[in-house]
Amino acid sequence: MIDAKAEFNREASAEQLAAIRHACAQIAPNWPLDRFIAVNALWECRHHPIELVSARYAALAGVKTTLSADELLASFDNGTISESSLIAAAKAYKLSTDIPDLRAGLKQSSPAVWLSIAEIADLSRDHHKMRWQDETIHQISQFCGEFINQHPDNLESLYARWLDFTTHDYGMSLLMGEKHLREAFVDLPGDFDTLFAEVAAELDLSNYDLEIYAHKLLLSINGWASYFSWQRWEKQLQGQDSQYVESLLAIRMAWDLVVWRQLKKKNETTDFRTLEARWAQQKFQINELIDEHIEHLRYFWAWTHAAELEYQKKLHQILKTSARSGQDTPVLQAAFCIDVRSERFRRALENQSPAIQTIGFAGFYGLPISYQPAETPTVRPQLPGLVAPAIRVSEKKASQDKLHNLHTLSHWKSWGNSSVSAFTMVETVGWTYAFKLLKDNFLRKKKENLIDSLSHHHDWELLNQDQPLSLEEKTSLVSGVLKGMGLTQQFAPTVLLLGHGSETRNNLHASGLDCGACGGQTGEVNVRVLASLLNDAVIRQKLAEAGIQIPEQTRFVAGLHNTTTDEVSCFGEIDTEIEGWLKQASNATRRERVATMETGLQELDDHKLEKALSNRARDWSEVRPEWGLANNAAFIVAPRDRTRALPLDGRVFLHDYDWRQDPDAALLEQIMTAPMVVTHWINMQYNLSVADNNFFGSGNKLLHNAVNQHIGVFEGNGGDLRIGLSYQSIHDGNQWRHQPLRLNVYIAAPKAAIERVIADHETVRQLVDNNWLFLFCWDDDNVIERYLPGNQWELAK
Repeated sequence: MIDAKAEFNREASAEQLAAIRHACAQIAPNWPLDRFIAVNALWECRHHPIELVSARYAALAGVKTTLSADELLASFDNGTISESSLIAAAKAYKLSTDIPDLRAGLKQSSPAVWLSIAEIADLSRDHHKMRWQDETIHQISQFCGEFINQHPDNLESLYARWLDFTTHDYGMSLLMGEKHLREAFVDLPGDFDTLFAEVAAELDLSNYDLEIYAHKLLLSINGWASYFSWQRWEKQLQGQDSQYVESLLAIRMAWDLVVWRQLKKKNETTDFRTLEARWAQQKFQINELIDEHIEHLRYFWAWTHAAELEYQKKLHQILKTSARSGQDTPVLQAAFCIDVRSERFRRALENQSPAIQTIGFAGFYGLPISYQPAETPTVRPQLPGLVAPAIRVSEKKASQDKLHNLHTLSHWKSWGNSSVSAFTMVETVGWTYAFKLLKDNFLRKKKENLIDSLSHHHDWELLNQDQPLSLEEKTSLVSGVLKGMGLTQQFAPTVLLLGHGSETRNNLHASGLDCGACGGQTGEVNVRVLASLLNDAVIRQKLAEAGIQIPEQTRFVAGLHNTTTDEVSCFGEIDTEIEGWLKQASNATRRERVATMETGLQELDDHKLEKALSNRARDWSEVRPEWGLANNAAFIVAPRDRTRALPLDGRVFLHDYDWRQDPDAALLEQIMTAPMVVTHWINMQYNLSVADNNFFGSGNKLLHNAVNQHIGVFEGNGGDLRIGLSYQSIHDGNQWRHQPLRLNVYIAAPKAAIERVIADHETVRQLVDNNWLFLFCWDDDNVIERYLPGNQWELAK
């Protein structure tokens, strides 16, 4: 008798490996908890139209990418979607414009979902036995968590170590009620390239089938696939390659092969013949199935687009009322992150005086830095996940007292912040720790992470490849920042550089409420470093030689906008008038923002409201301390005088830009290839977390358990690693707090300049041509036109 391993002992062909790589490349990265940032979970599929990607995910995994039929119909019935917008959207999607037909289209039965071997086998499995699919996901997920804990620097060995672990697990057969199950794992090949070849041969998969099947399996364990995709992303930023996702896929594929073989050797049942027949039928119907989902979802996308048209019409009316007038010579200039949470504060600050000018700029302030506290091995990026840091910043002199405290407290913090350990510590350590818990909750004044406490100084060392930056390099760096901010000619006596961060307790996703542009950190390090450089007299002299004359009396002051409490803390001296302006802007912003919160808060006076929001931020039981970037909908790239005082309701990212100061469109290119992509990521993370929180979100945060403290979360004690936003971040218990609309991008620049950027950058072209976002030109006469593929423009209504 020929041994089974010998029969299939072959190497995967180049075409088969290409199919596997293509499937693995379609999984978007998901950043870990300590640097959690928003990302479009469908990012790696952007080369296809969003509607096709939506259909493929629905066909392969039953995933939803729009609101449900009932939710869309409710939007029409309550007037959120008008009949005119619905008819226009139906025409765009080539559907009947008859309203009853459009309503009926949403109510059609959904097509079938493609099933894995384990899922098909479960259809006829004895209901007294554990399901194959459940055990597969549970076992892989638990193994991955333990593996990364033990082998964080050897991720390439994932499959080999899983195989060694599983072949020594004598309890698997008993758990699954399957005799000789361990032997089936023993028969698996030792490397995953050979495994892929065996699977393709035994399951009779063409190269196309193999790619589809591999993608299907990765979606069944999408959380871990997304984590390993992030590891791959980090490697690629360093110019290196990896096979982390392939290794995970091999484990998932091995389980399916084991199930296939286990049923095949049971001659006494018809389970295998049923499995074999259904599997063969599925393979020949995958394209037809995806087409069925495309047609089914056409109605959902039309209704979704109707809501988008409705928002666009209202925003266009607001933008067309923009009245520009000359501003006073500024007494105060305040630069904010483009984050939507800054929009309300900027408006409230400017409303107090025409001599106040605010500036919108990416929160990392153009500094491509990582932060390494002096005399520590810890390095964290302080810039968007799209790029790798080129400069490392550290304190010139370490604070030994703070380092000692950090070393001591970090051991307690890593244990005490665990969702299951705080009260265990009380039992272990005694009443002194119980008092610390109470003090931390009710009396604590600190708002920062432990590492952030090391950055409170003004004396920085900047290194590039372990060499200090020269004066010329520093000057070039800050010159680029000032030009990017449009701050090169007129300087106020005080220029505030405001990063932003959130304040919350008992929140595993806390970094996701900090600045996404700063890699899931606050912007404090960035603004402190930039202020120190811009206040340097020698650097100012060099800037003057380059044509940027900063008055001697101008002082740059770093600060931080707390988006939970809307308090602004400045890290340098400011005069009492500016302090009063900031205080009043905080009160006005809180008053406007509280209208979206509990009724009881709306009845408080300014002082009590400030205290109430501060208490919420420190409350360990508060699951909704702030709404983050919920309900974001647009990104406007224009001079501030085009949007100043406009009521944009905290839904718009605002990036200052004057095309007249950018003759070669170099700044526009930077904005469209970086901040525009980041805002799209934020928008899609919120959209998808609402559309299907089971797949794209992280579920109930009350049930979250941290995996190895920073990797991610389980909802409960097992299942797949969860990605995206928790249910409480987007729902208030009665309704969604985010309306899923694709990002609307408005650029005040000549159409020819916009077209050049689209032509020169494939990623930008994919986003606009494949309907991932809407791009508008907003000209000087307040005419708004929408970009269409092929450099076509249509007048927006």
